[in-house]
Amino acid sequence: MRYFFYGTLLDPDVRAHILGSWINRRPLPKARLSGYRRVYIRGRHYPVVIPAAGDAVEGVLAEGLDRHAVRLLAEFESDEYVDAERTVLVGDGRTVRARVFVASPLARPTDTPWTVEVWQRCHKGEFARRLRASFR
Repeated sequence: MRYFFYGTLLDPDVRAHILGSWINRRPLPKARLSGYRRVYIRGRHYPVVIPAAGDAVEGVLAEGLDRHAVRLLAEFESDEYVDAERTVLVGDGRTVRARVFVASPLARPTDTPWTVEVWQRCHKGEFARRLRASFR
């Protein structure tokens, strides 16, 4: 199974914590999800993607995930997300179908764009502490 990662799972430490260190030994090609925009969820420091014609979200493609990895991803994501299939453009020019956690009806997206660089600099430490305490 393939997944498009666009938020905190862009960070190698978060990926390893959720899926195990094996994930960072695999190639994770750059990919793009067109027709969406990445924004903060209200009251959170992590993002969600919402439909936005003409926009695109940069991320990475994780291919060959097994059922165990998919279950771990589903545990990690909250009810603010829905696991959906979308088309993504991979950096090597392929267009593939991949699973993407998009906004659920419970998500409260803002208009503020989210970037992994700002998140790593400002919020990763607290996120990692909470993750260690609550996940796995």
